[in-house]
Amino acid sequence: GDQHTLEKEMMISSISNKCLVECSVVTGGLLYLTLQQERRCQHLVLGATASYALLYLILRSSHLLQPAKGSLSYANETEWRSRILATLNAIVLIGGSALCFLEWPYQPTSEGWIGQPDHIWSQSCLFASLFVGYLHWDLIWLVWHRREQTDFSAVIHHVLFISVTHYVLSGIFFKRPFAWLSFTELSTPFLNIRWFYAARNMKEGRGYFLSSFLFAITFLLTRVCGYGLGMLDILLSYSEWKENRGLHLVAVGLGMGYALNLFWSVK
Repeated sequence: GDQHTLEKEMMISSISNKCLVECSVVTGGLLYLTLQQERRCQHLVLGATASYALLYLILRSSHLLQPAKGSLSYANETEWRSRILATLNAIVLIGGSALCFLEWPYQPTSEGWIGQPDHIWSQSCLFASLFVGYLHWDLIWLVWHRREQTDFSAVIHHVLFISVTHYVLSGIFFKRPFAWLSFTELSTPFLNIRWFYAARNMKEGRGYFLSSFLFAITFLLTRVCGYGLGMLDILLSYSEWKENRGLHLVAVGLGMGYALNLFWSVK
């Protein structure tokens, strides 16, 4: 008995040390990417990451907005807190999307695709920085909890959009697409509310049905139809950004993101 307990504790300690090393490597890489940005973006990205980490610690210690202790499994408890923060990020981006759309149309038109020296800052820069700051936090969280969270598609999504966002922020590129990209977060709160009901075994209630319905509708409208129209806009505006080779990879990355959304839509 004691020997078995000791071996189990040693195994858990070994796993924790391995996760700590992995998270340190990931954190170091994300910090390096952030330090390549201009000073304002650096502060926003780091501030967002630190804020989400602090909020997670507050949720963990206070048990605020969570079911009674012991009513959920450990995996579901951690995911519940993560989904609260994902919902907060979605609300921020939905509001940011409205502000980004208000900047349309860009003058000259190329400003929406290739930033000009005298127009380097906009709402899209602000909210893209906050967005990637959240993705940094959540990727670190996913790596730390990889034994409980087995959905590798989320890791692919985060790595993809972290790469794309850091590149476009480095040159203030693709401000126009960020308006509709951030609006795709409209479906996220309903997805998480649906999950909250399911985690408490409340799938038979009206709340679960309503949140499922609203999630399906908003996902279809924003992540399938809206995203598809956005990709079409990128292709039709090719002449505005074709000289930048890096943006060809960005366009491919966004196309992969669309394919991931289509995969989720039929999952």
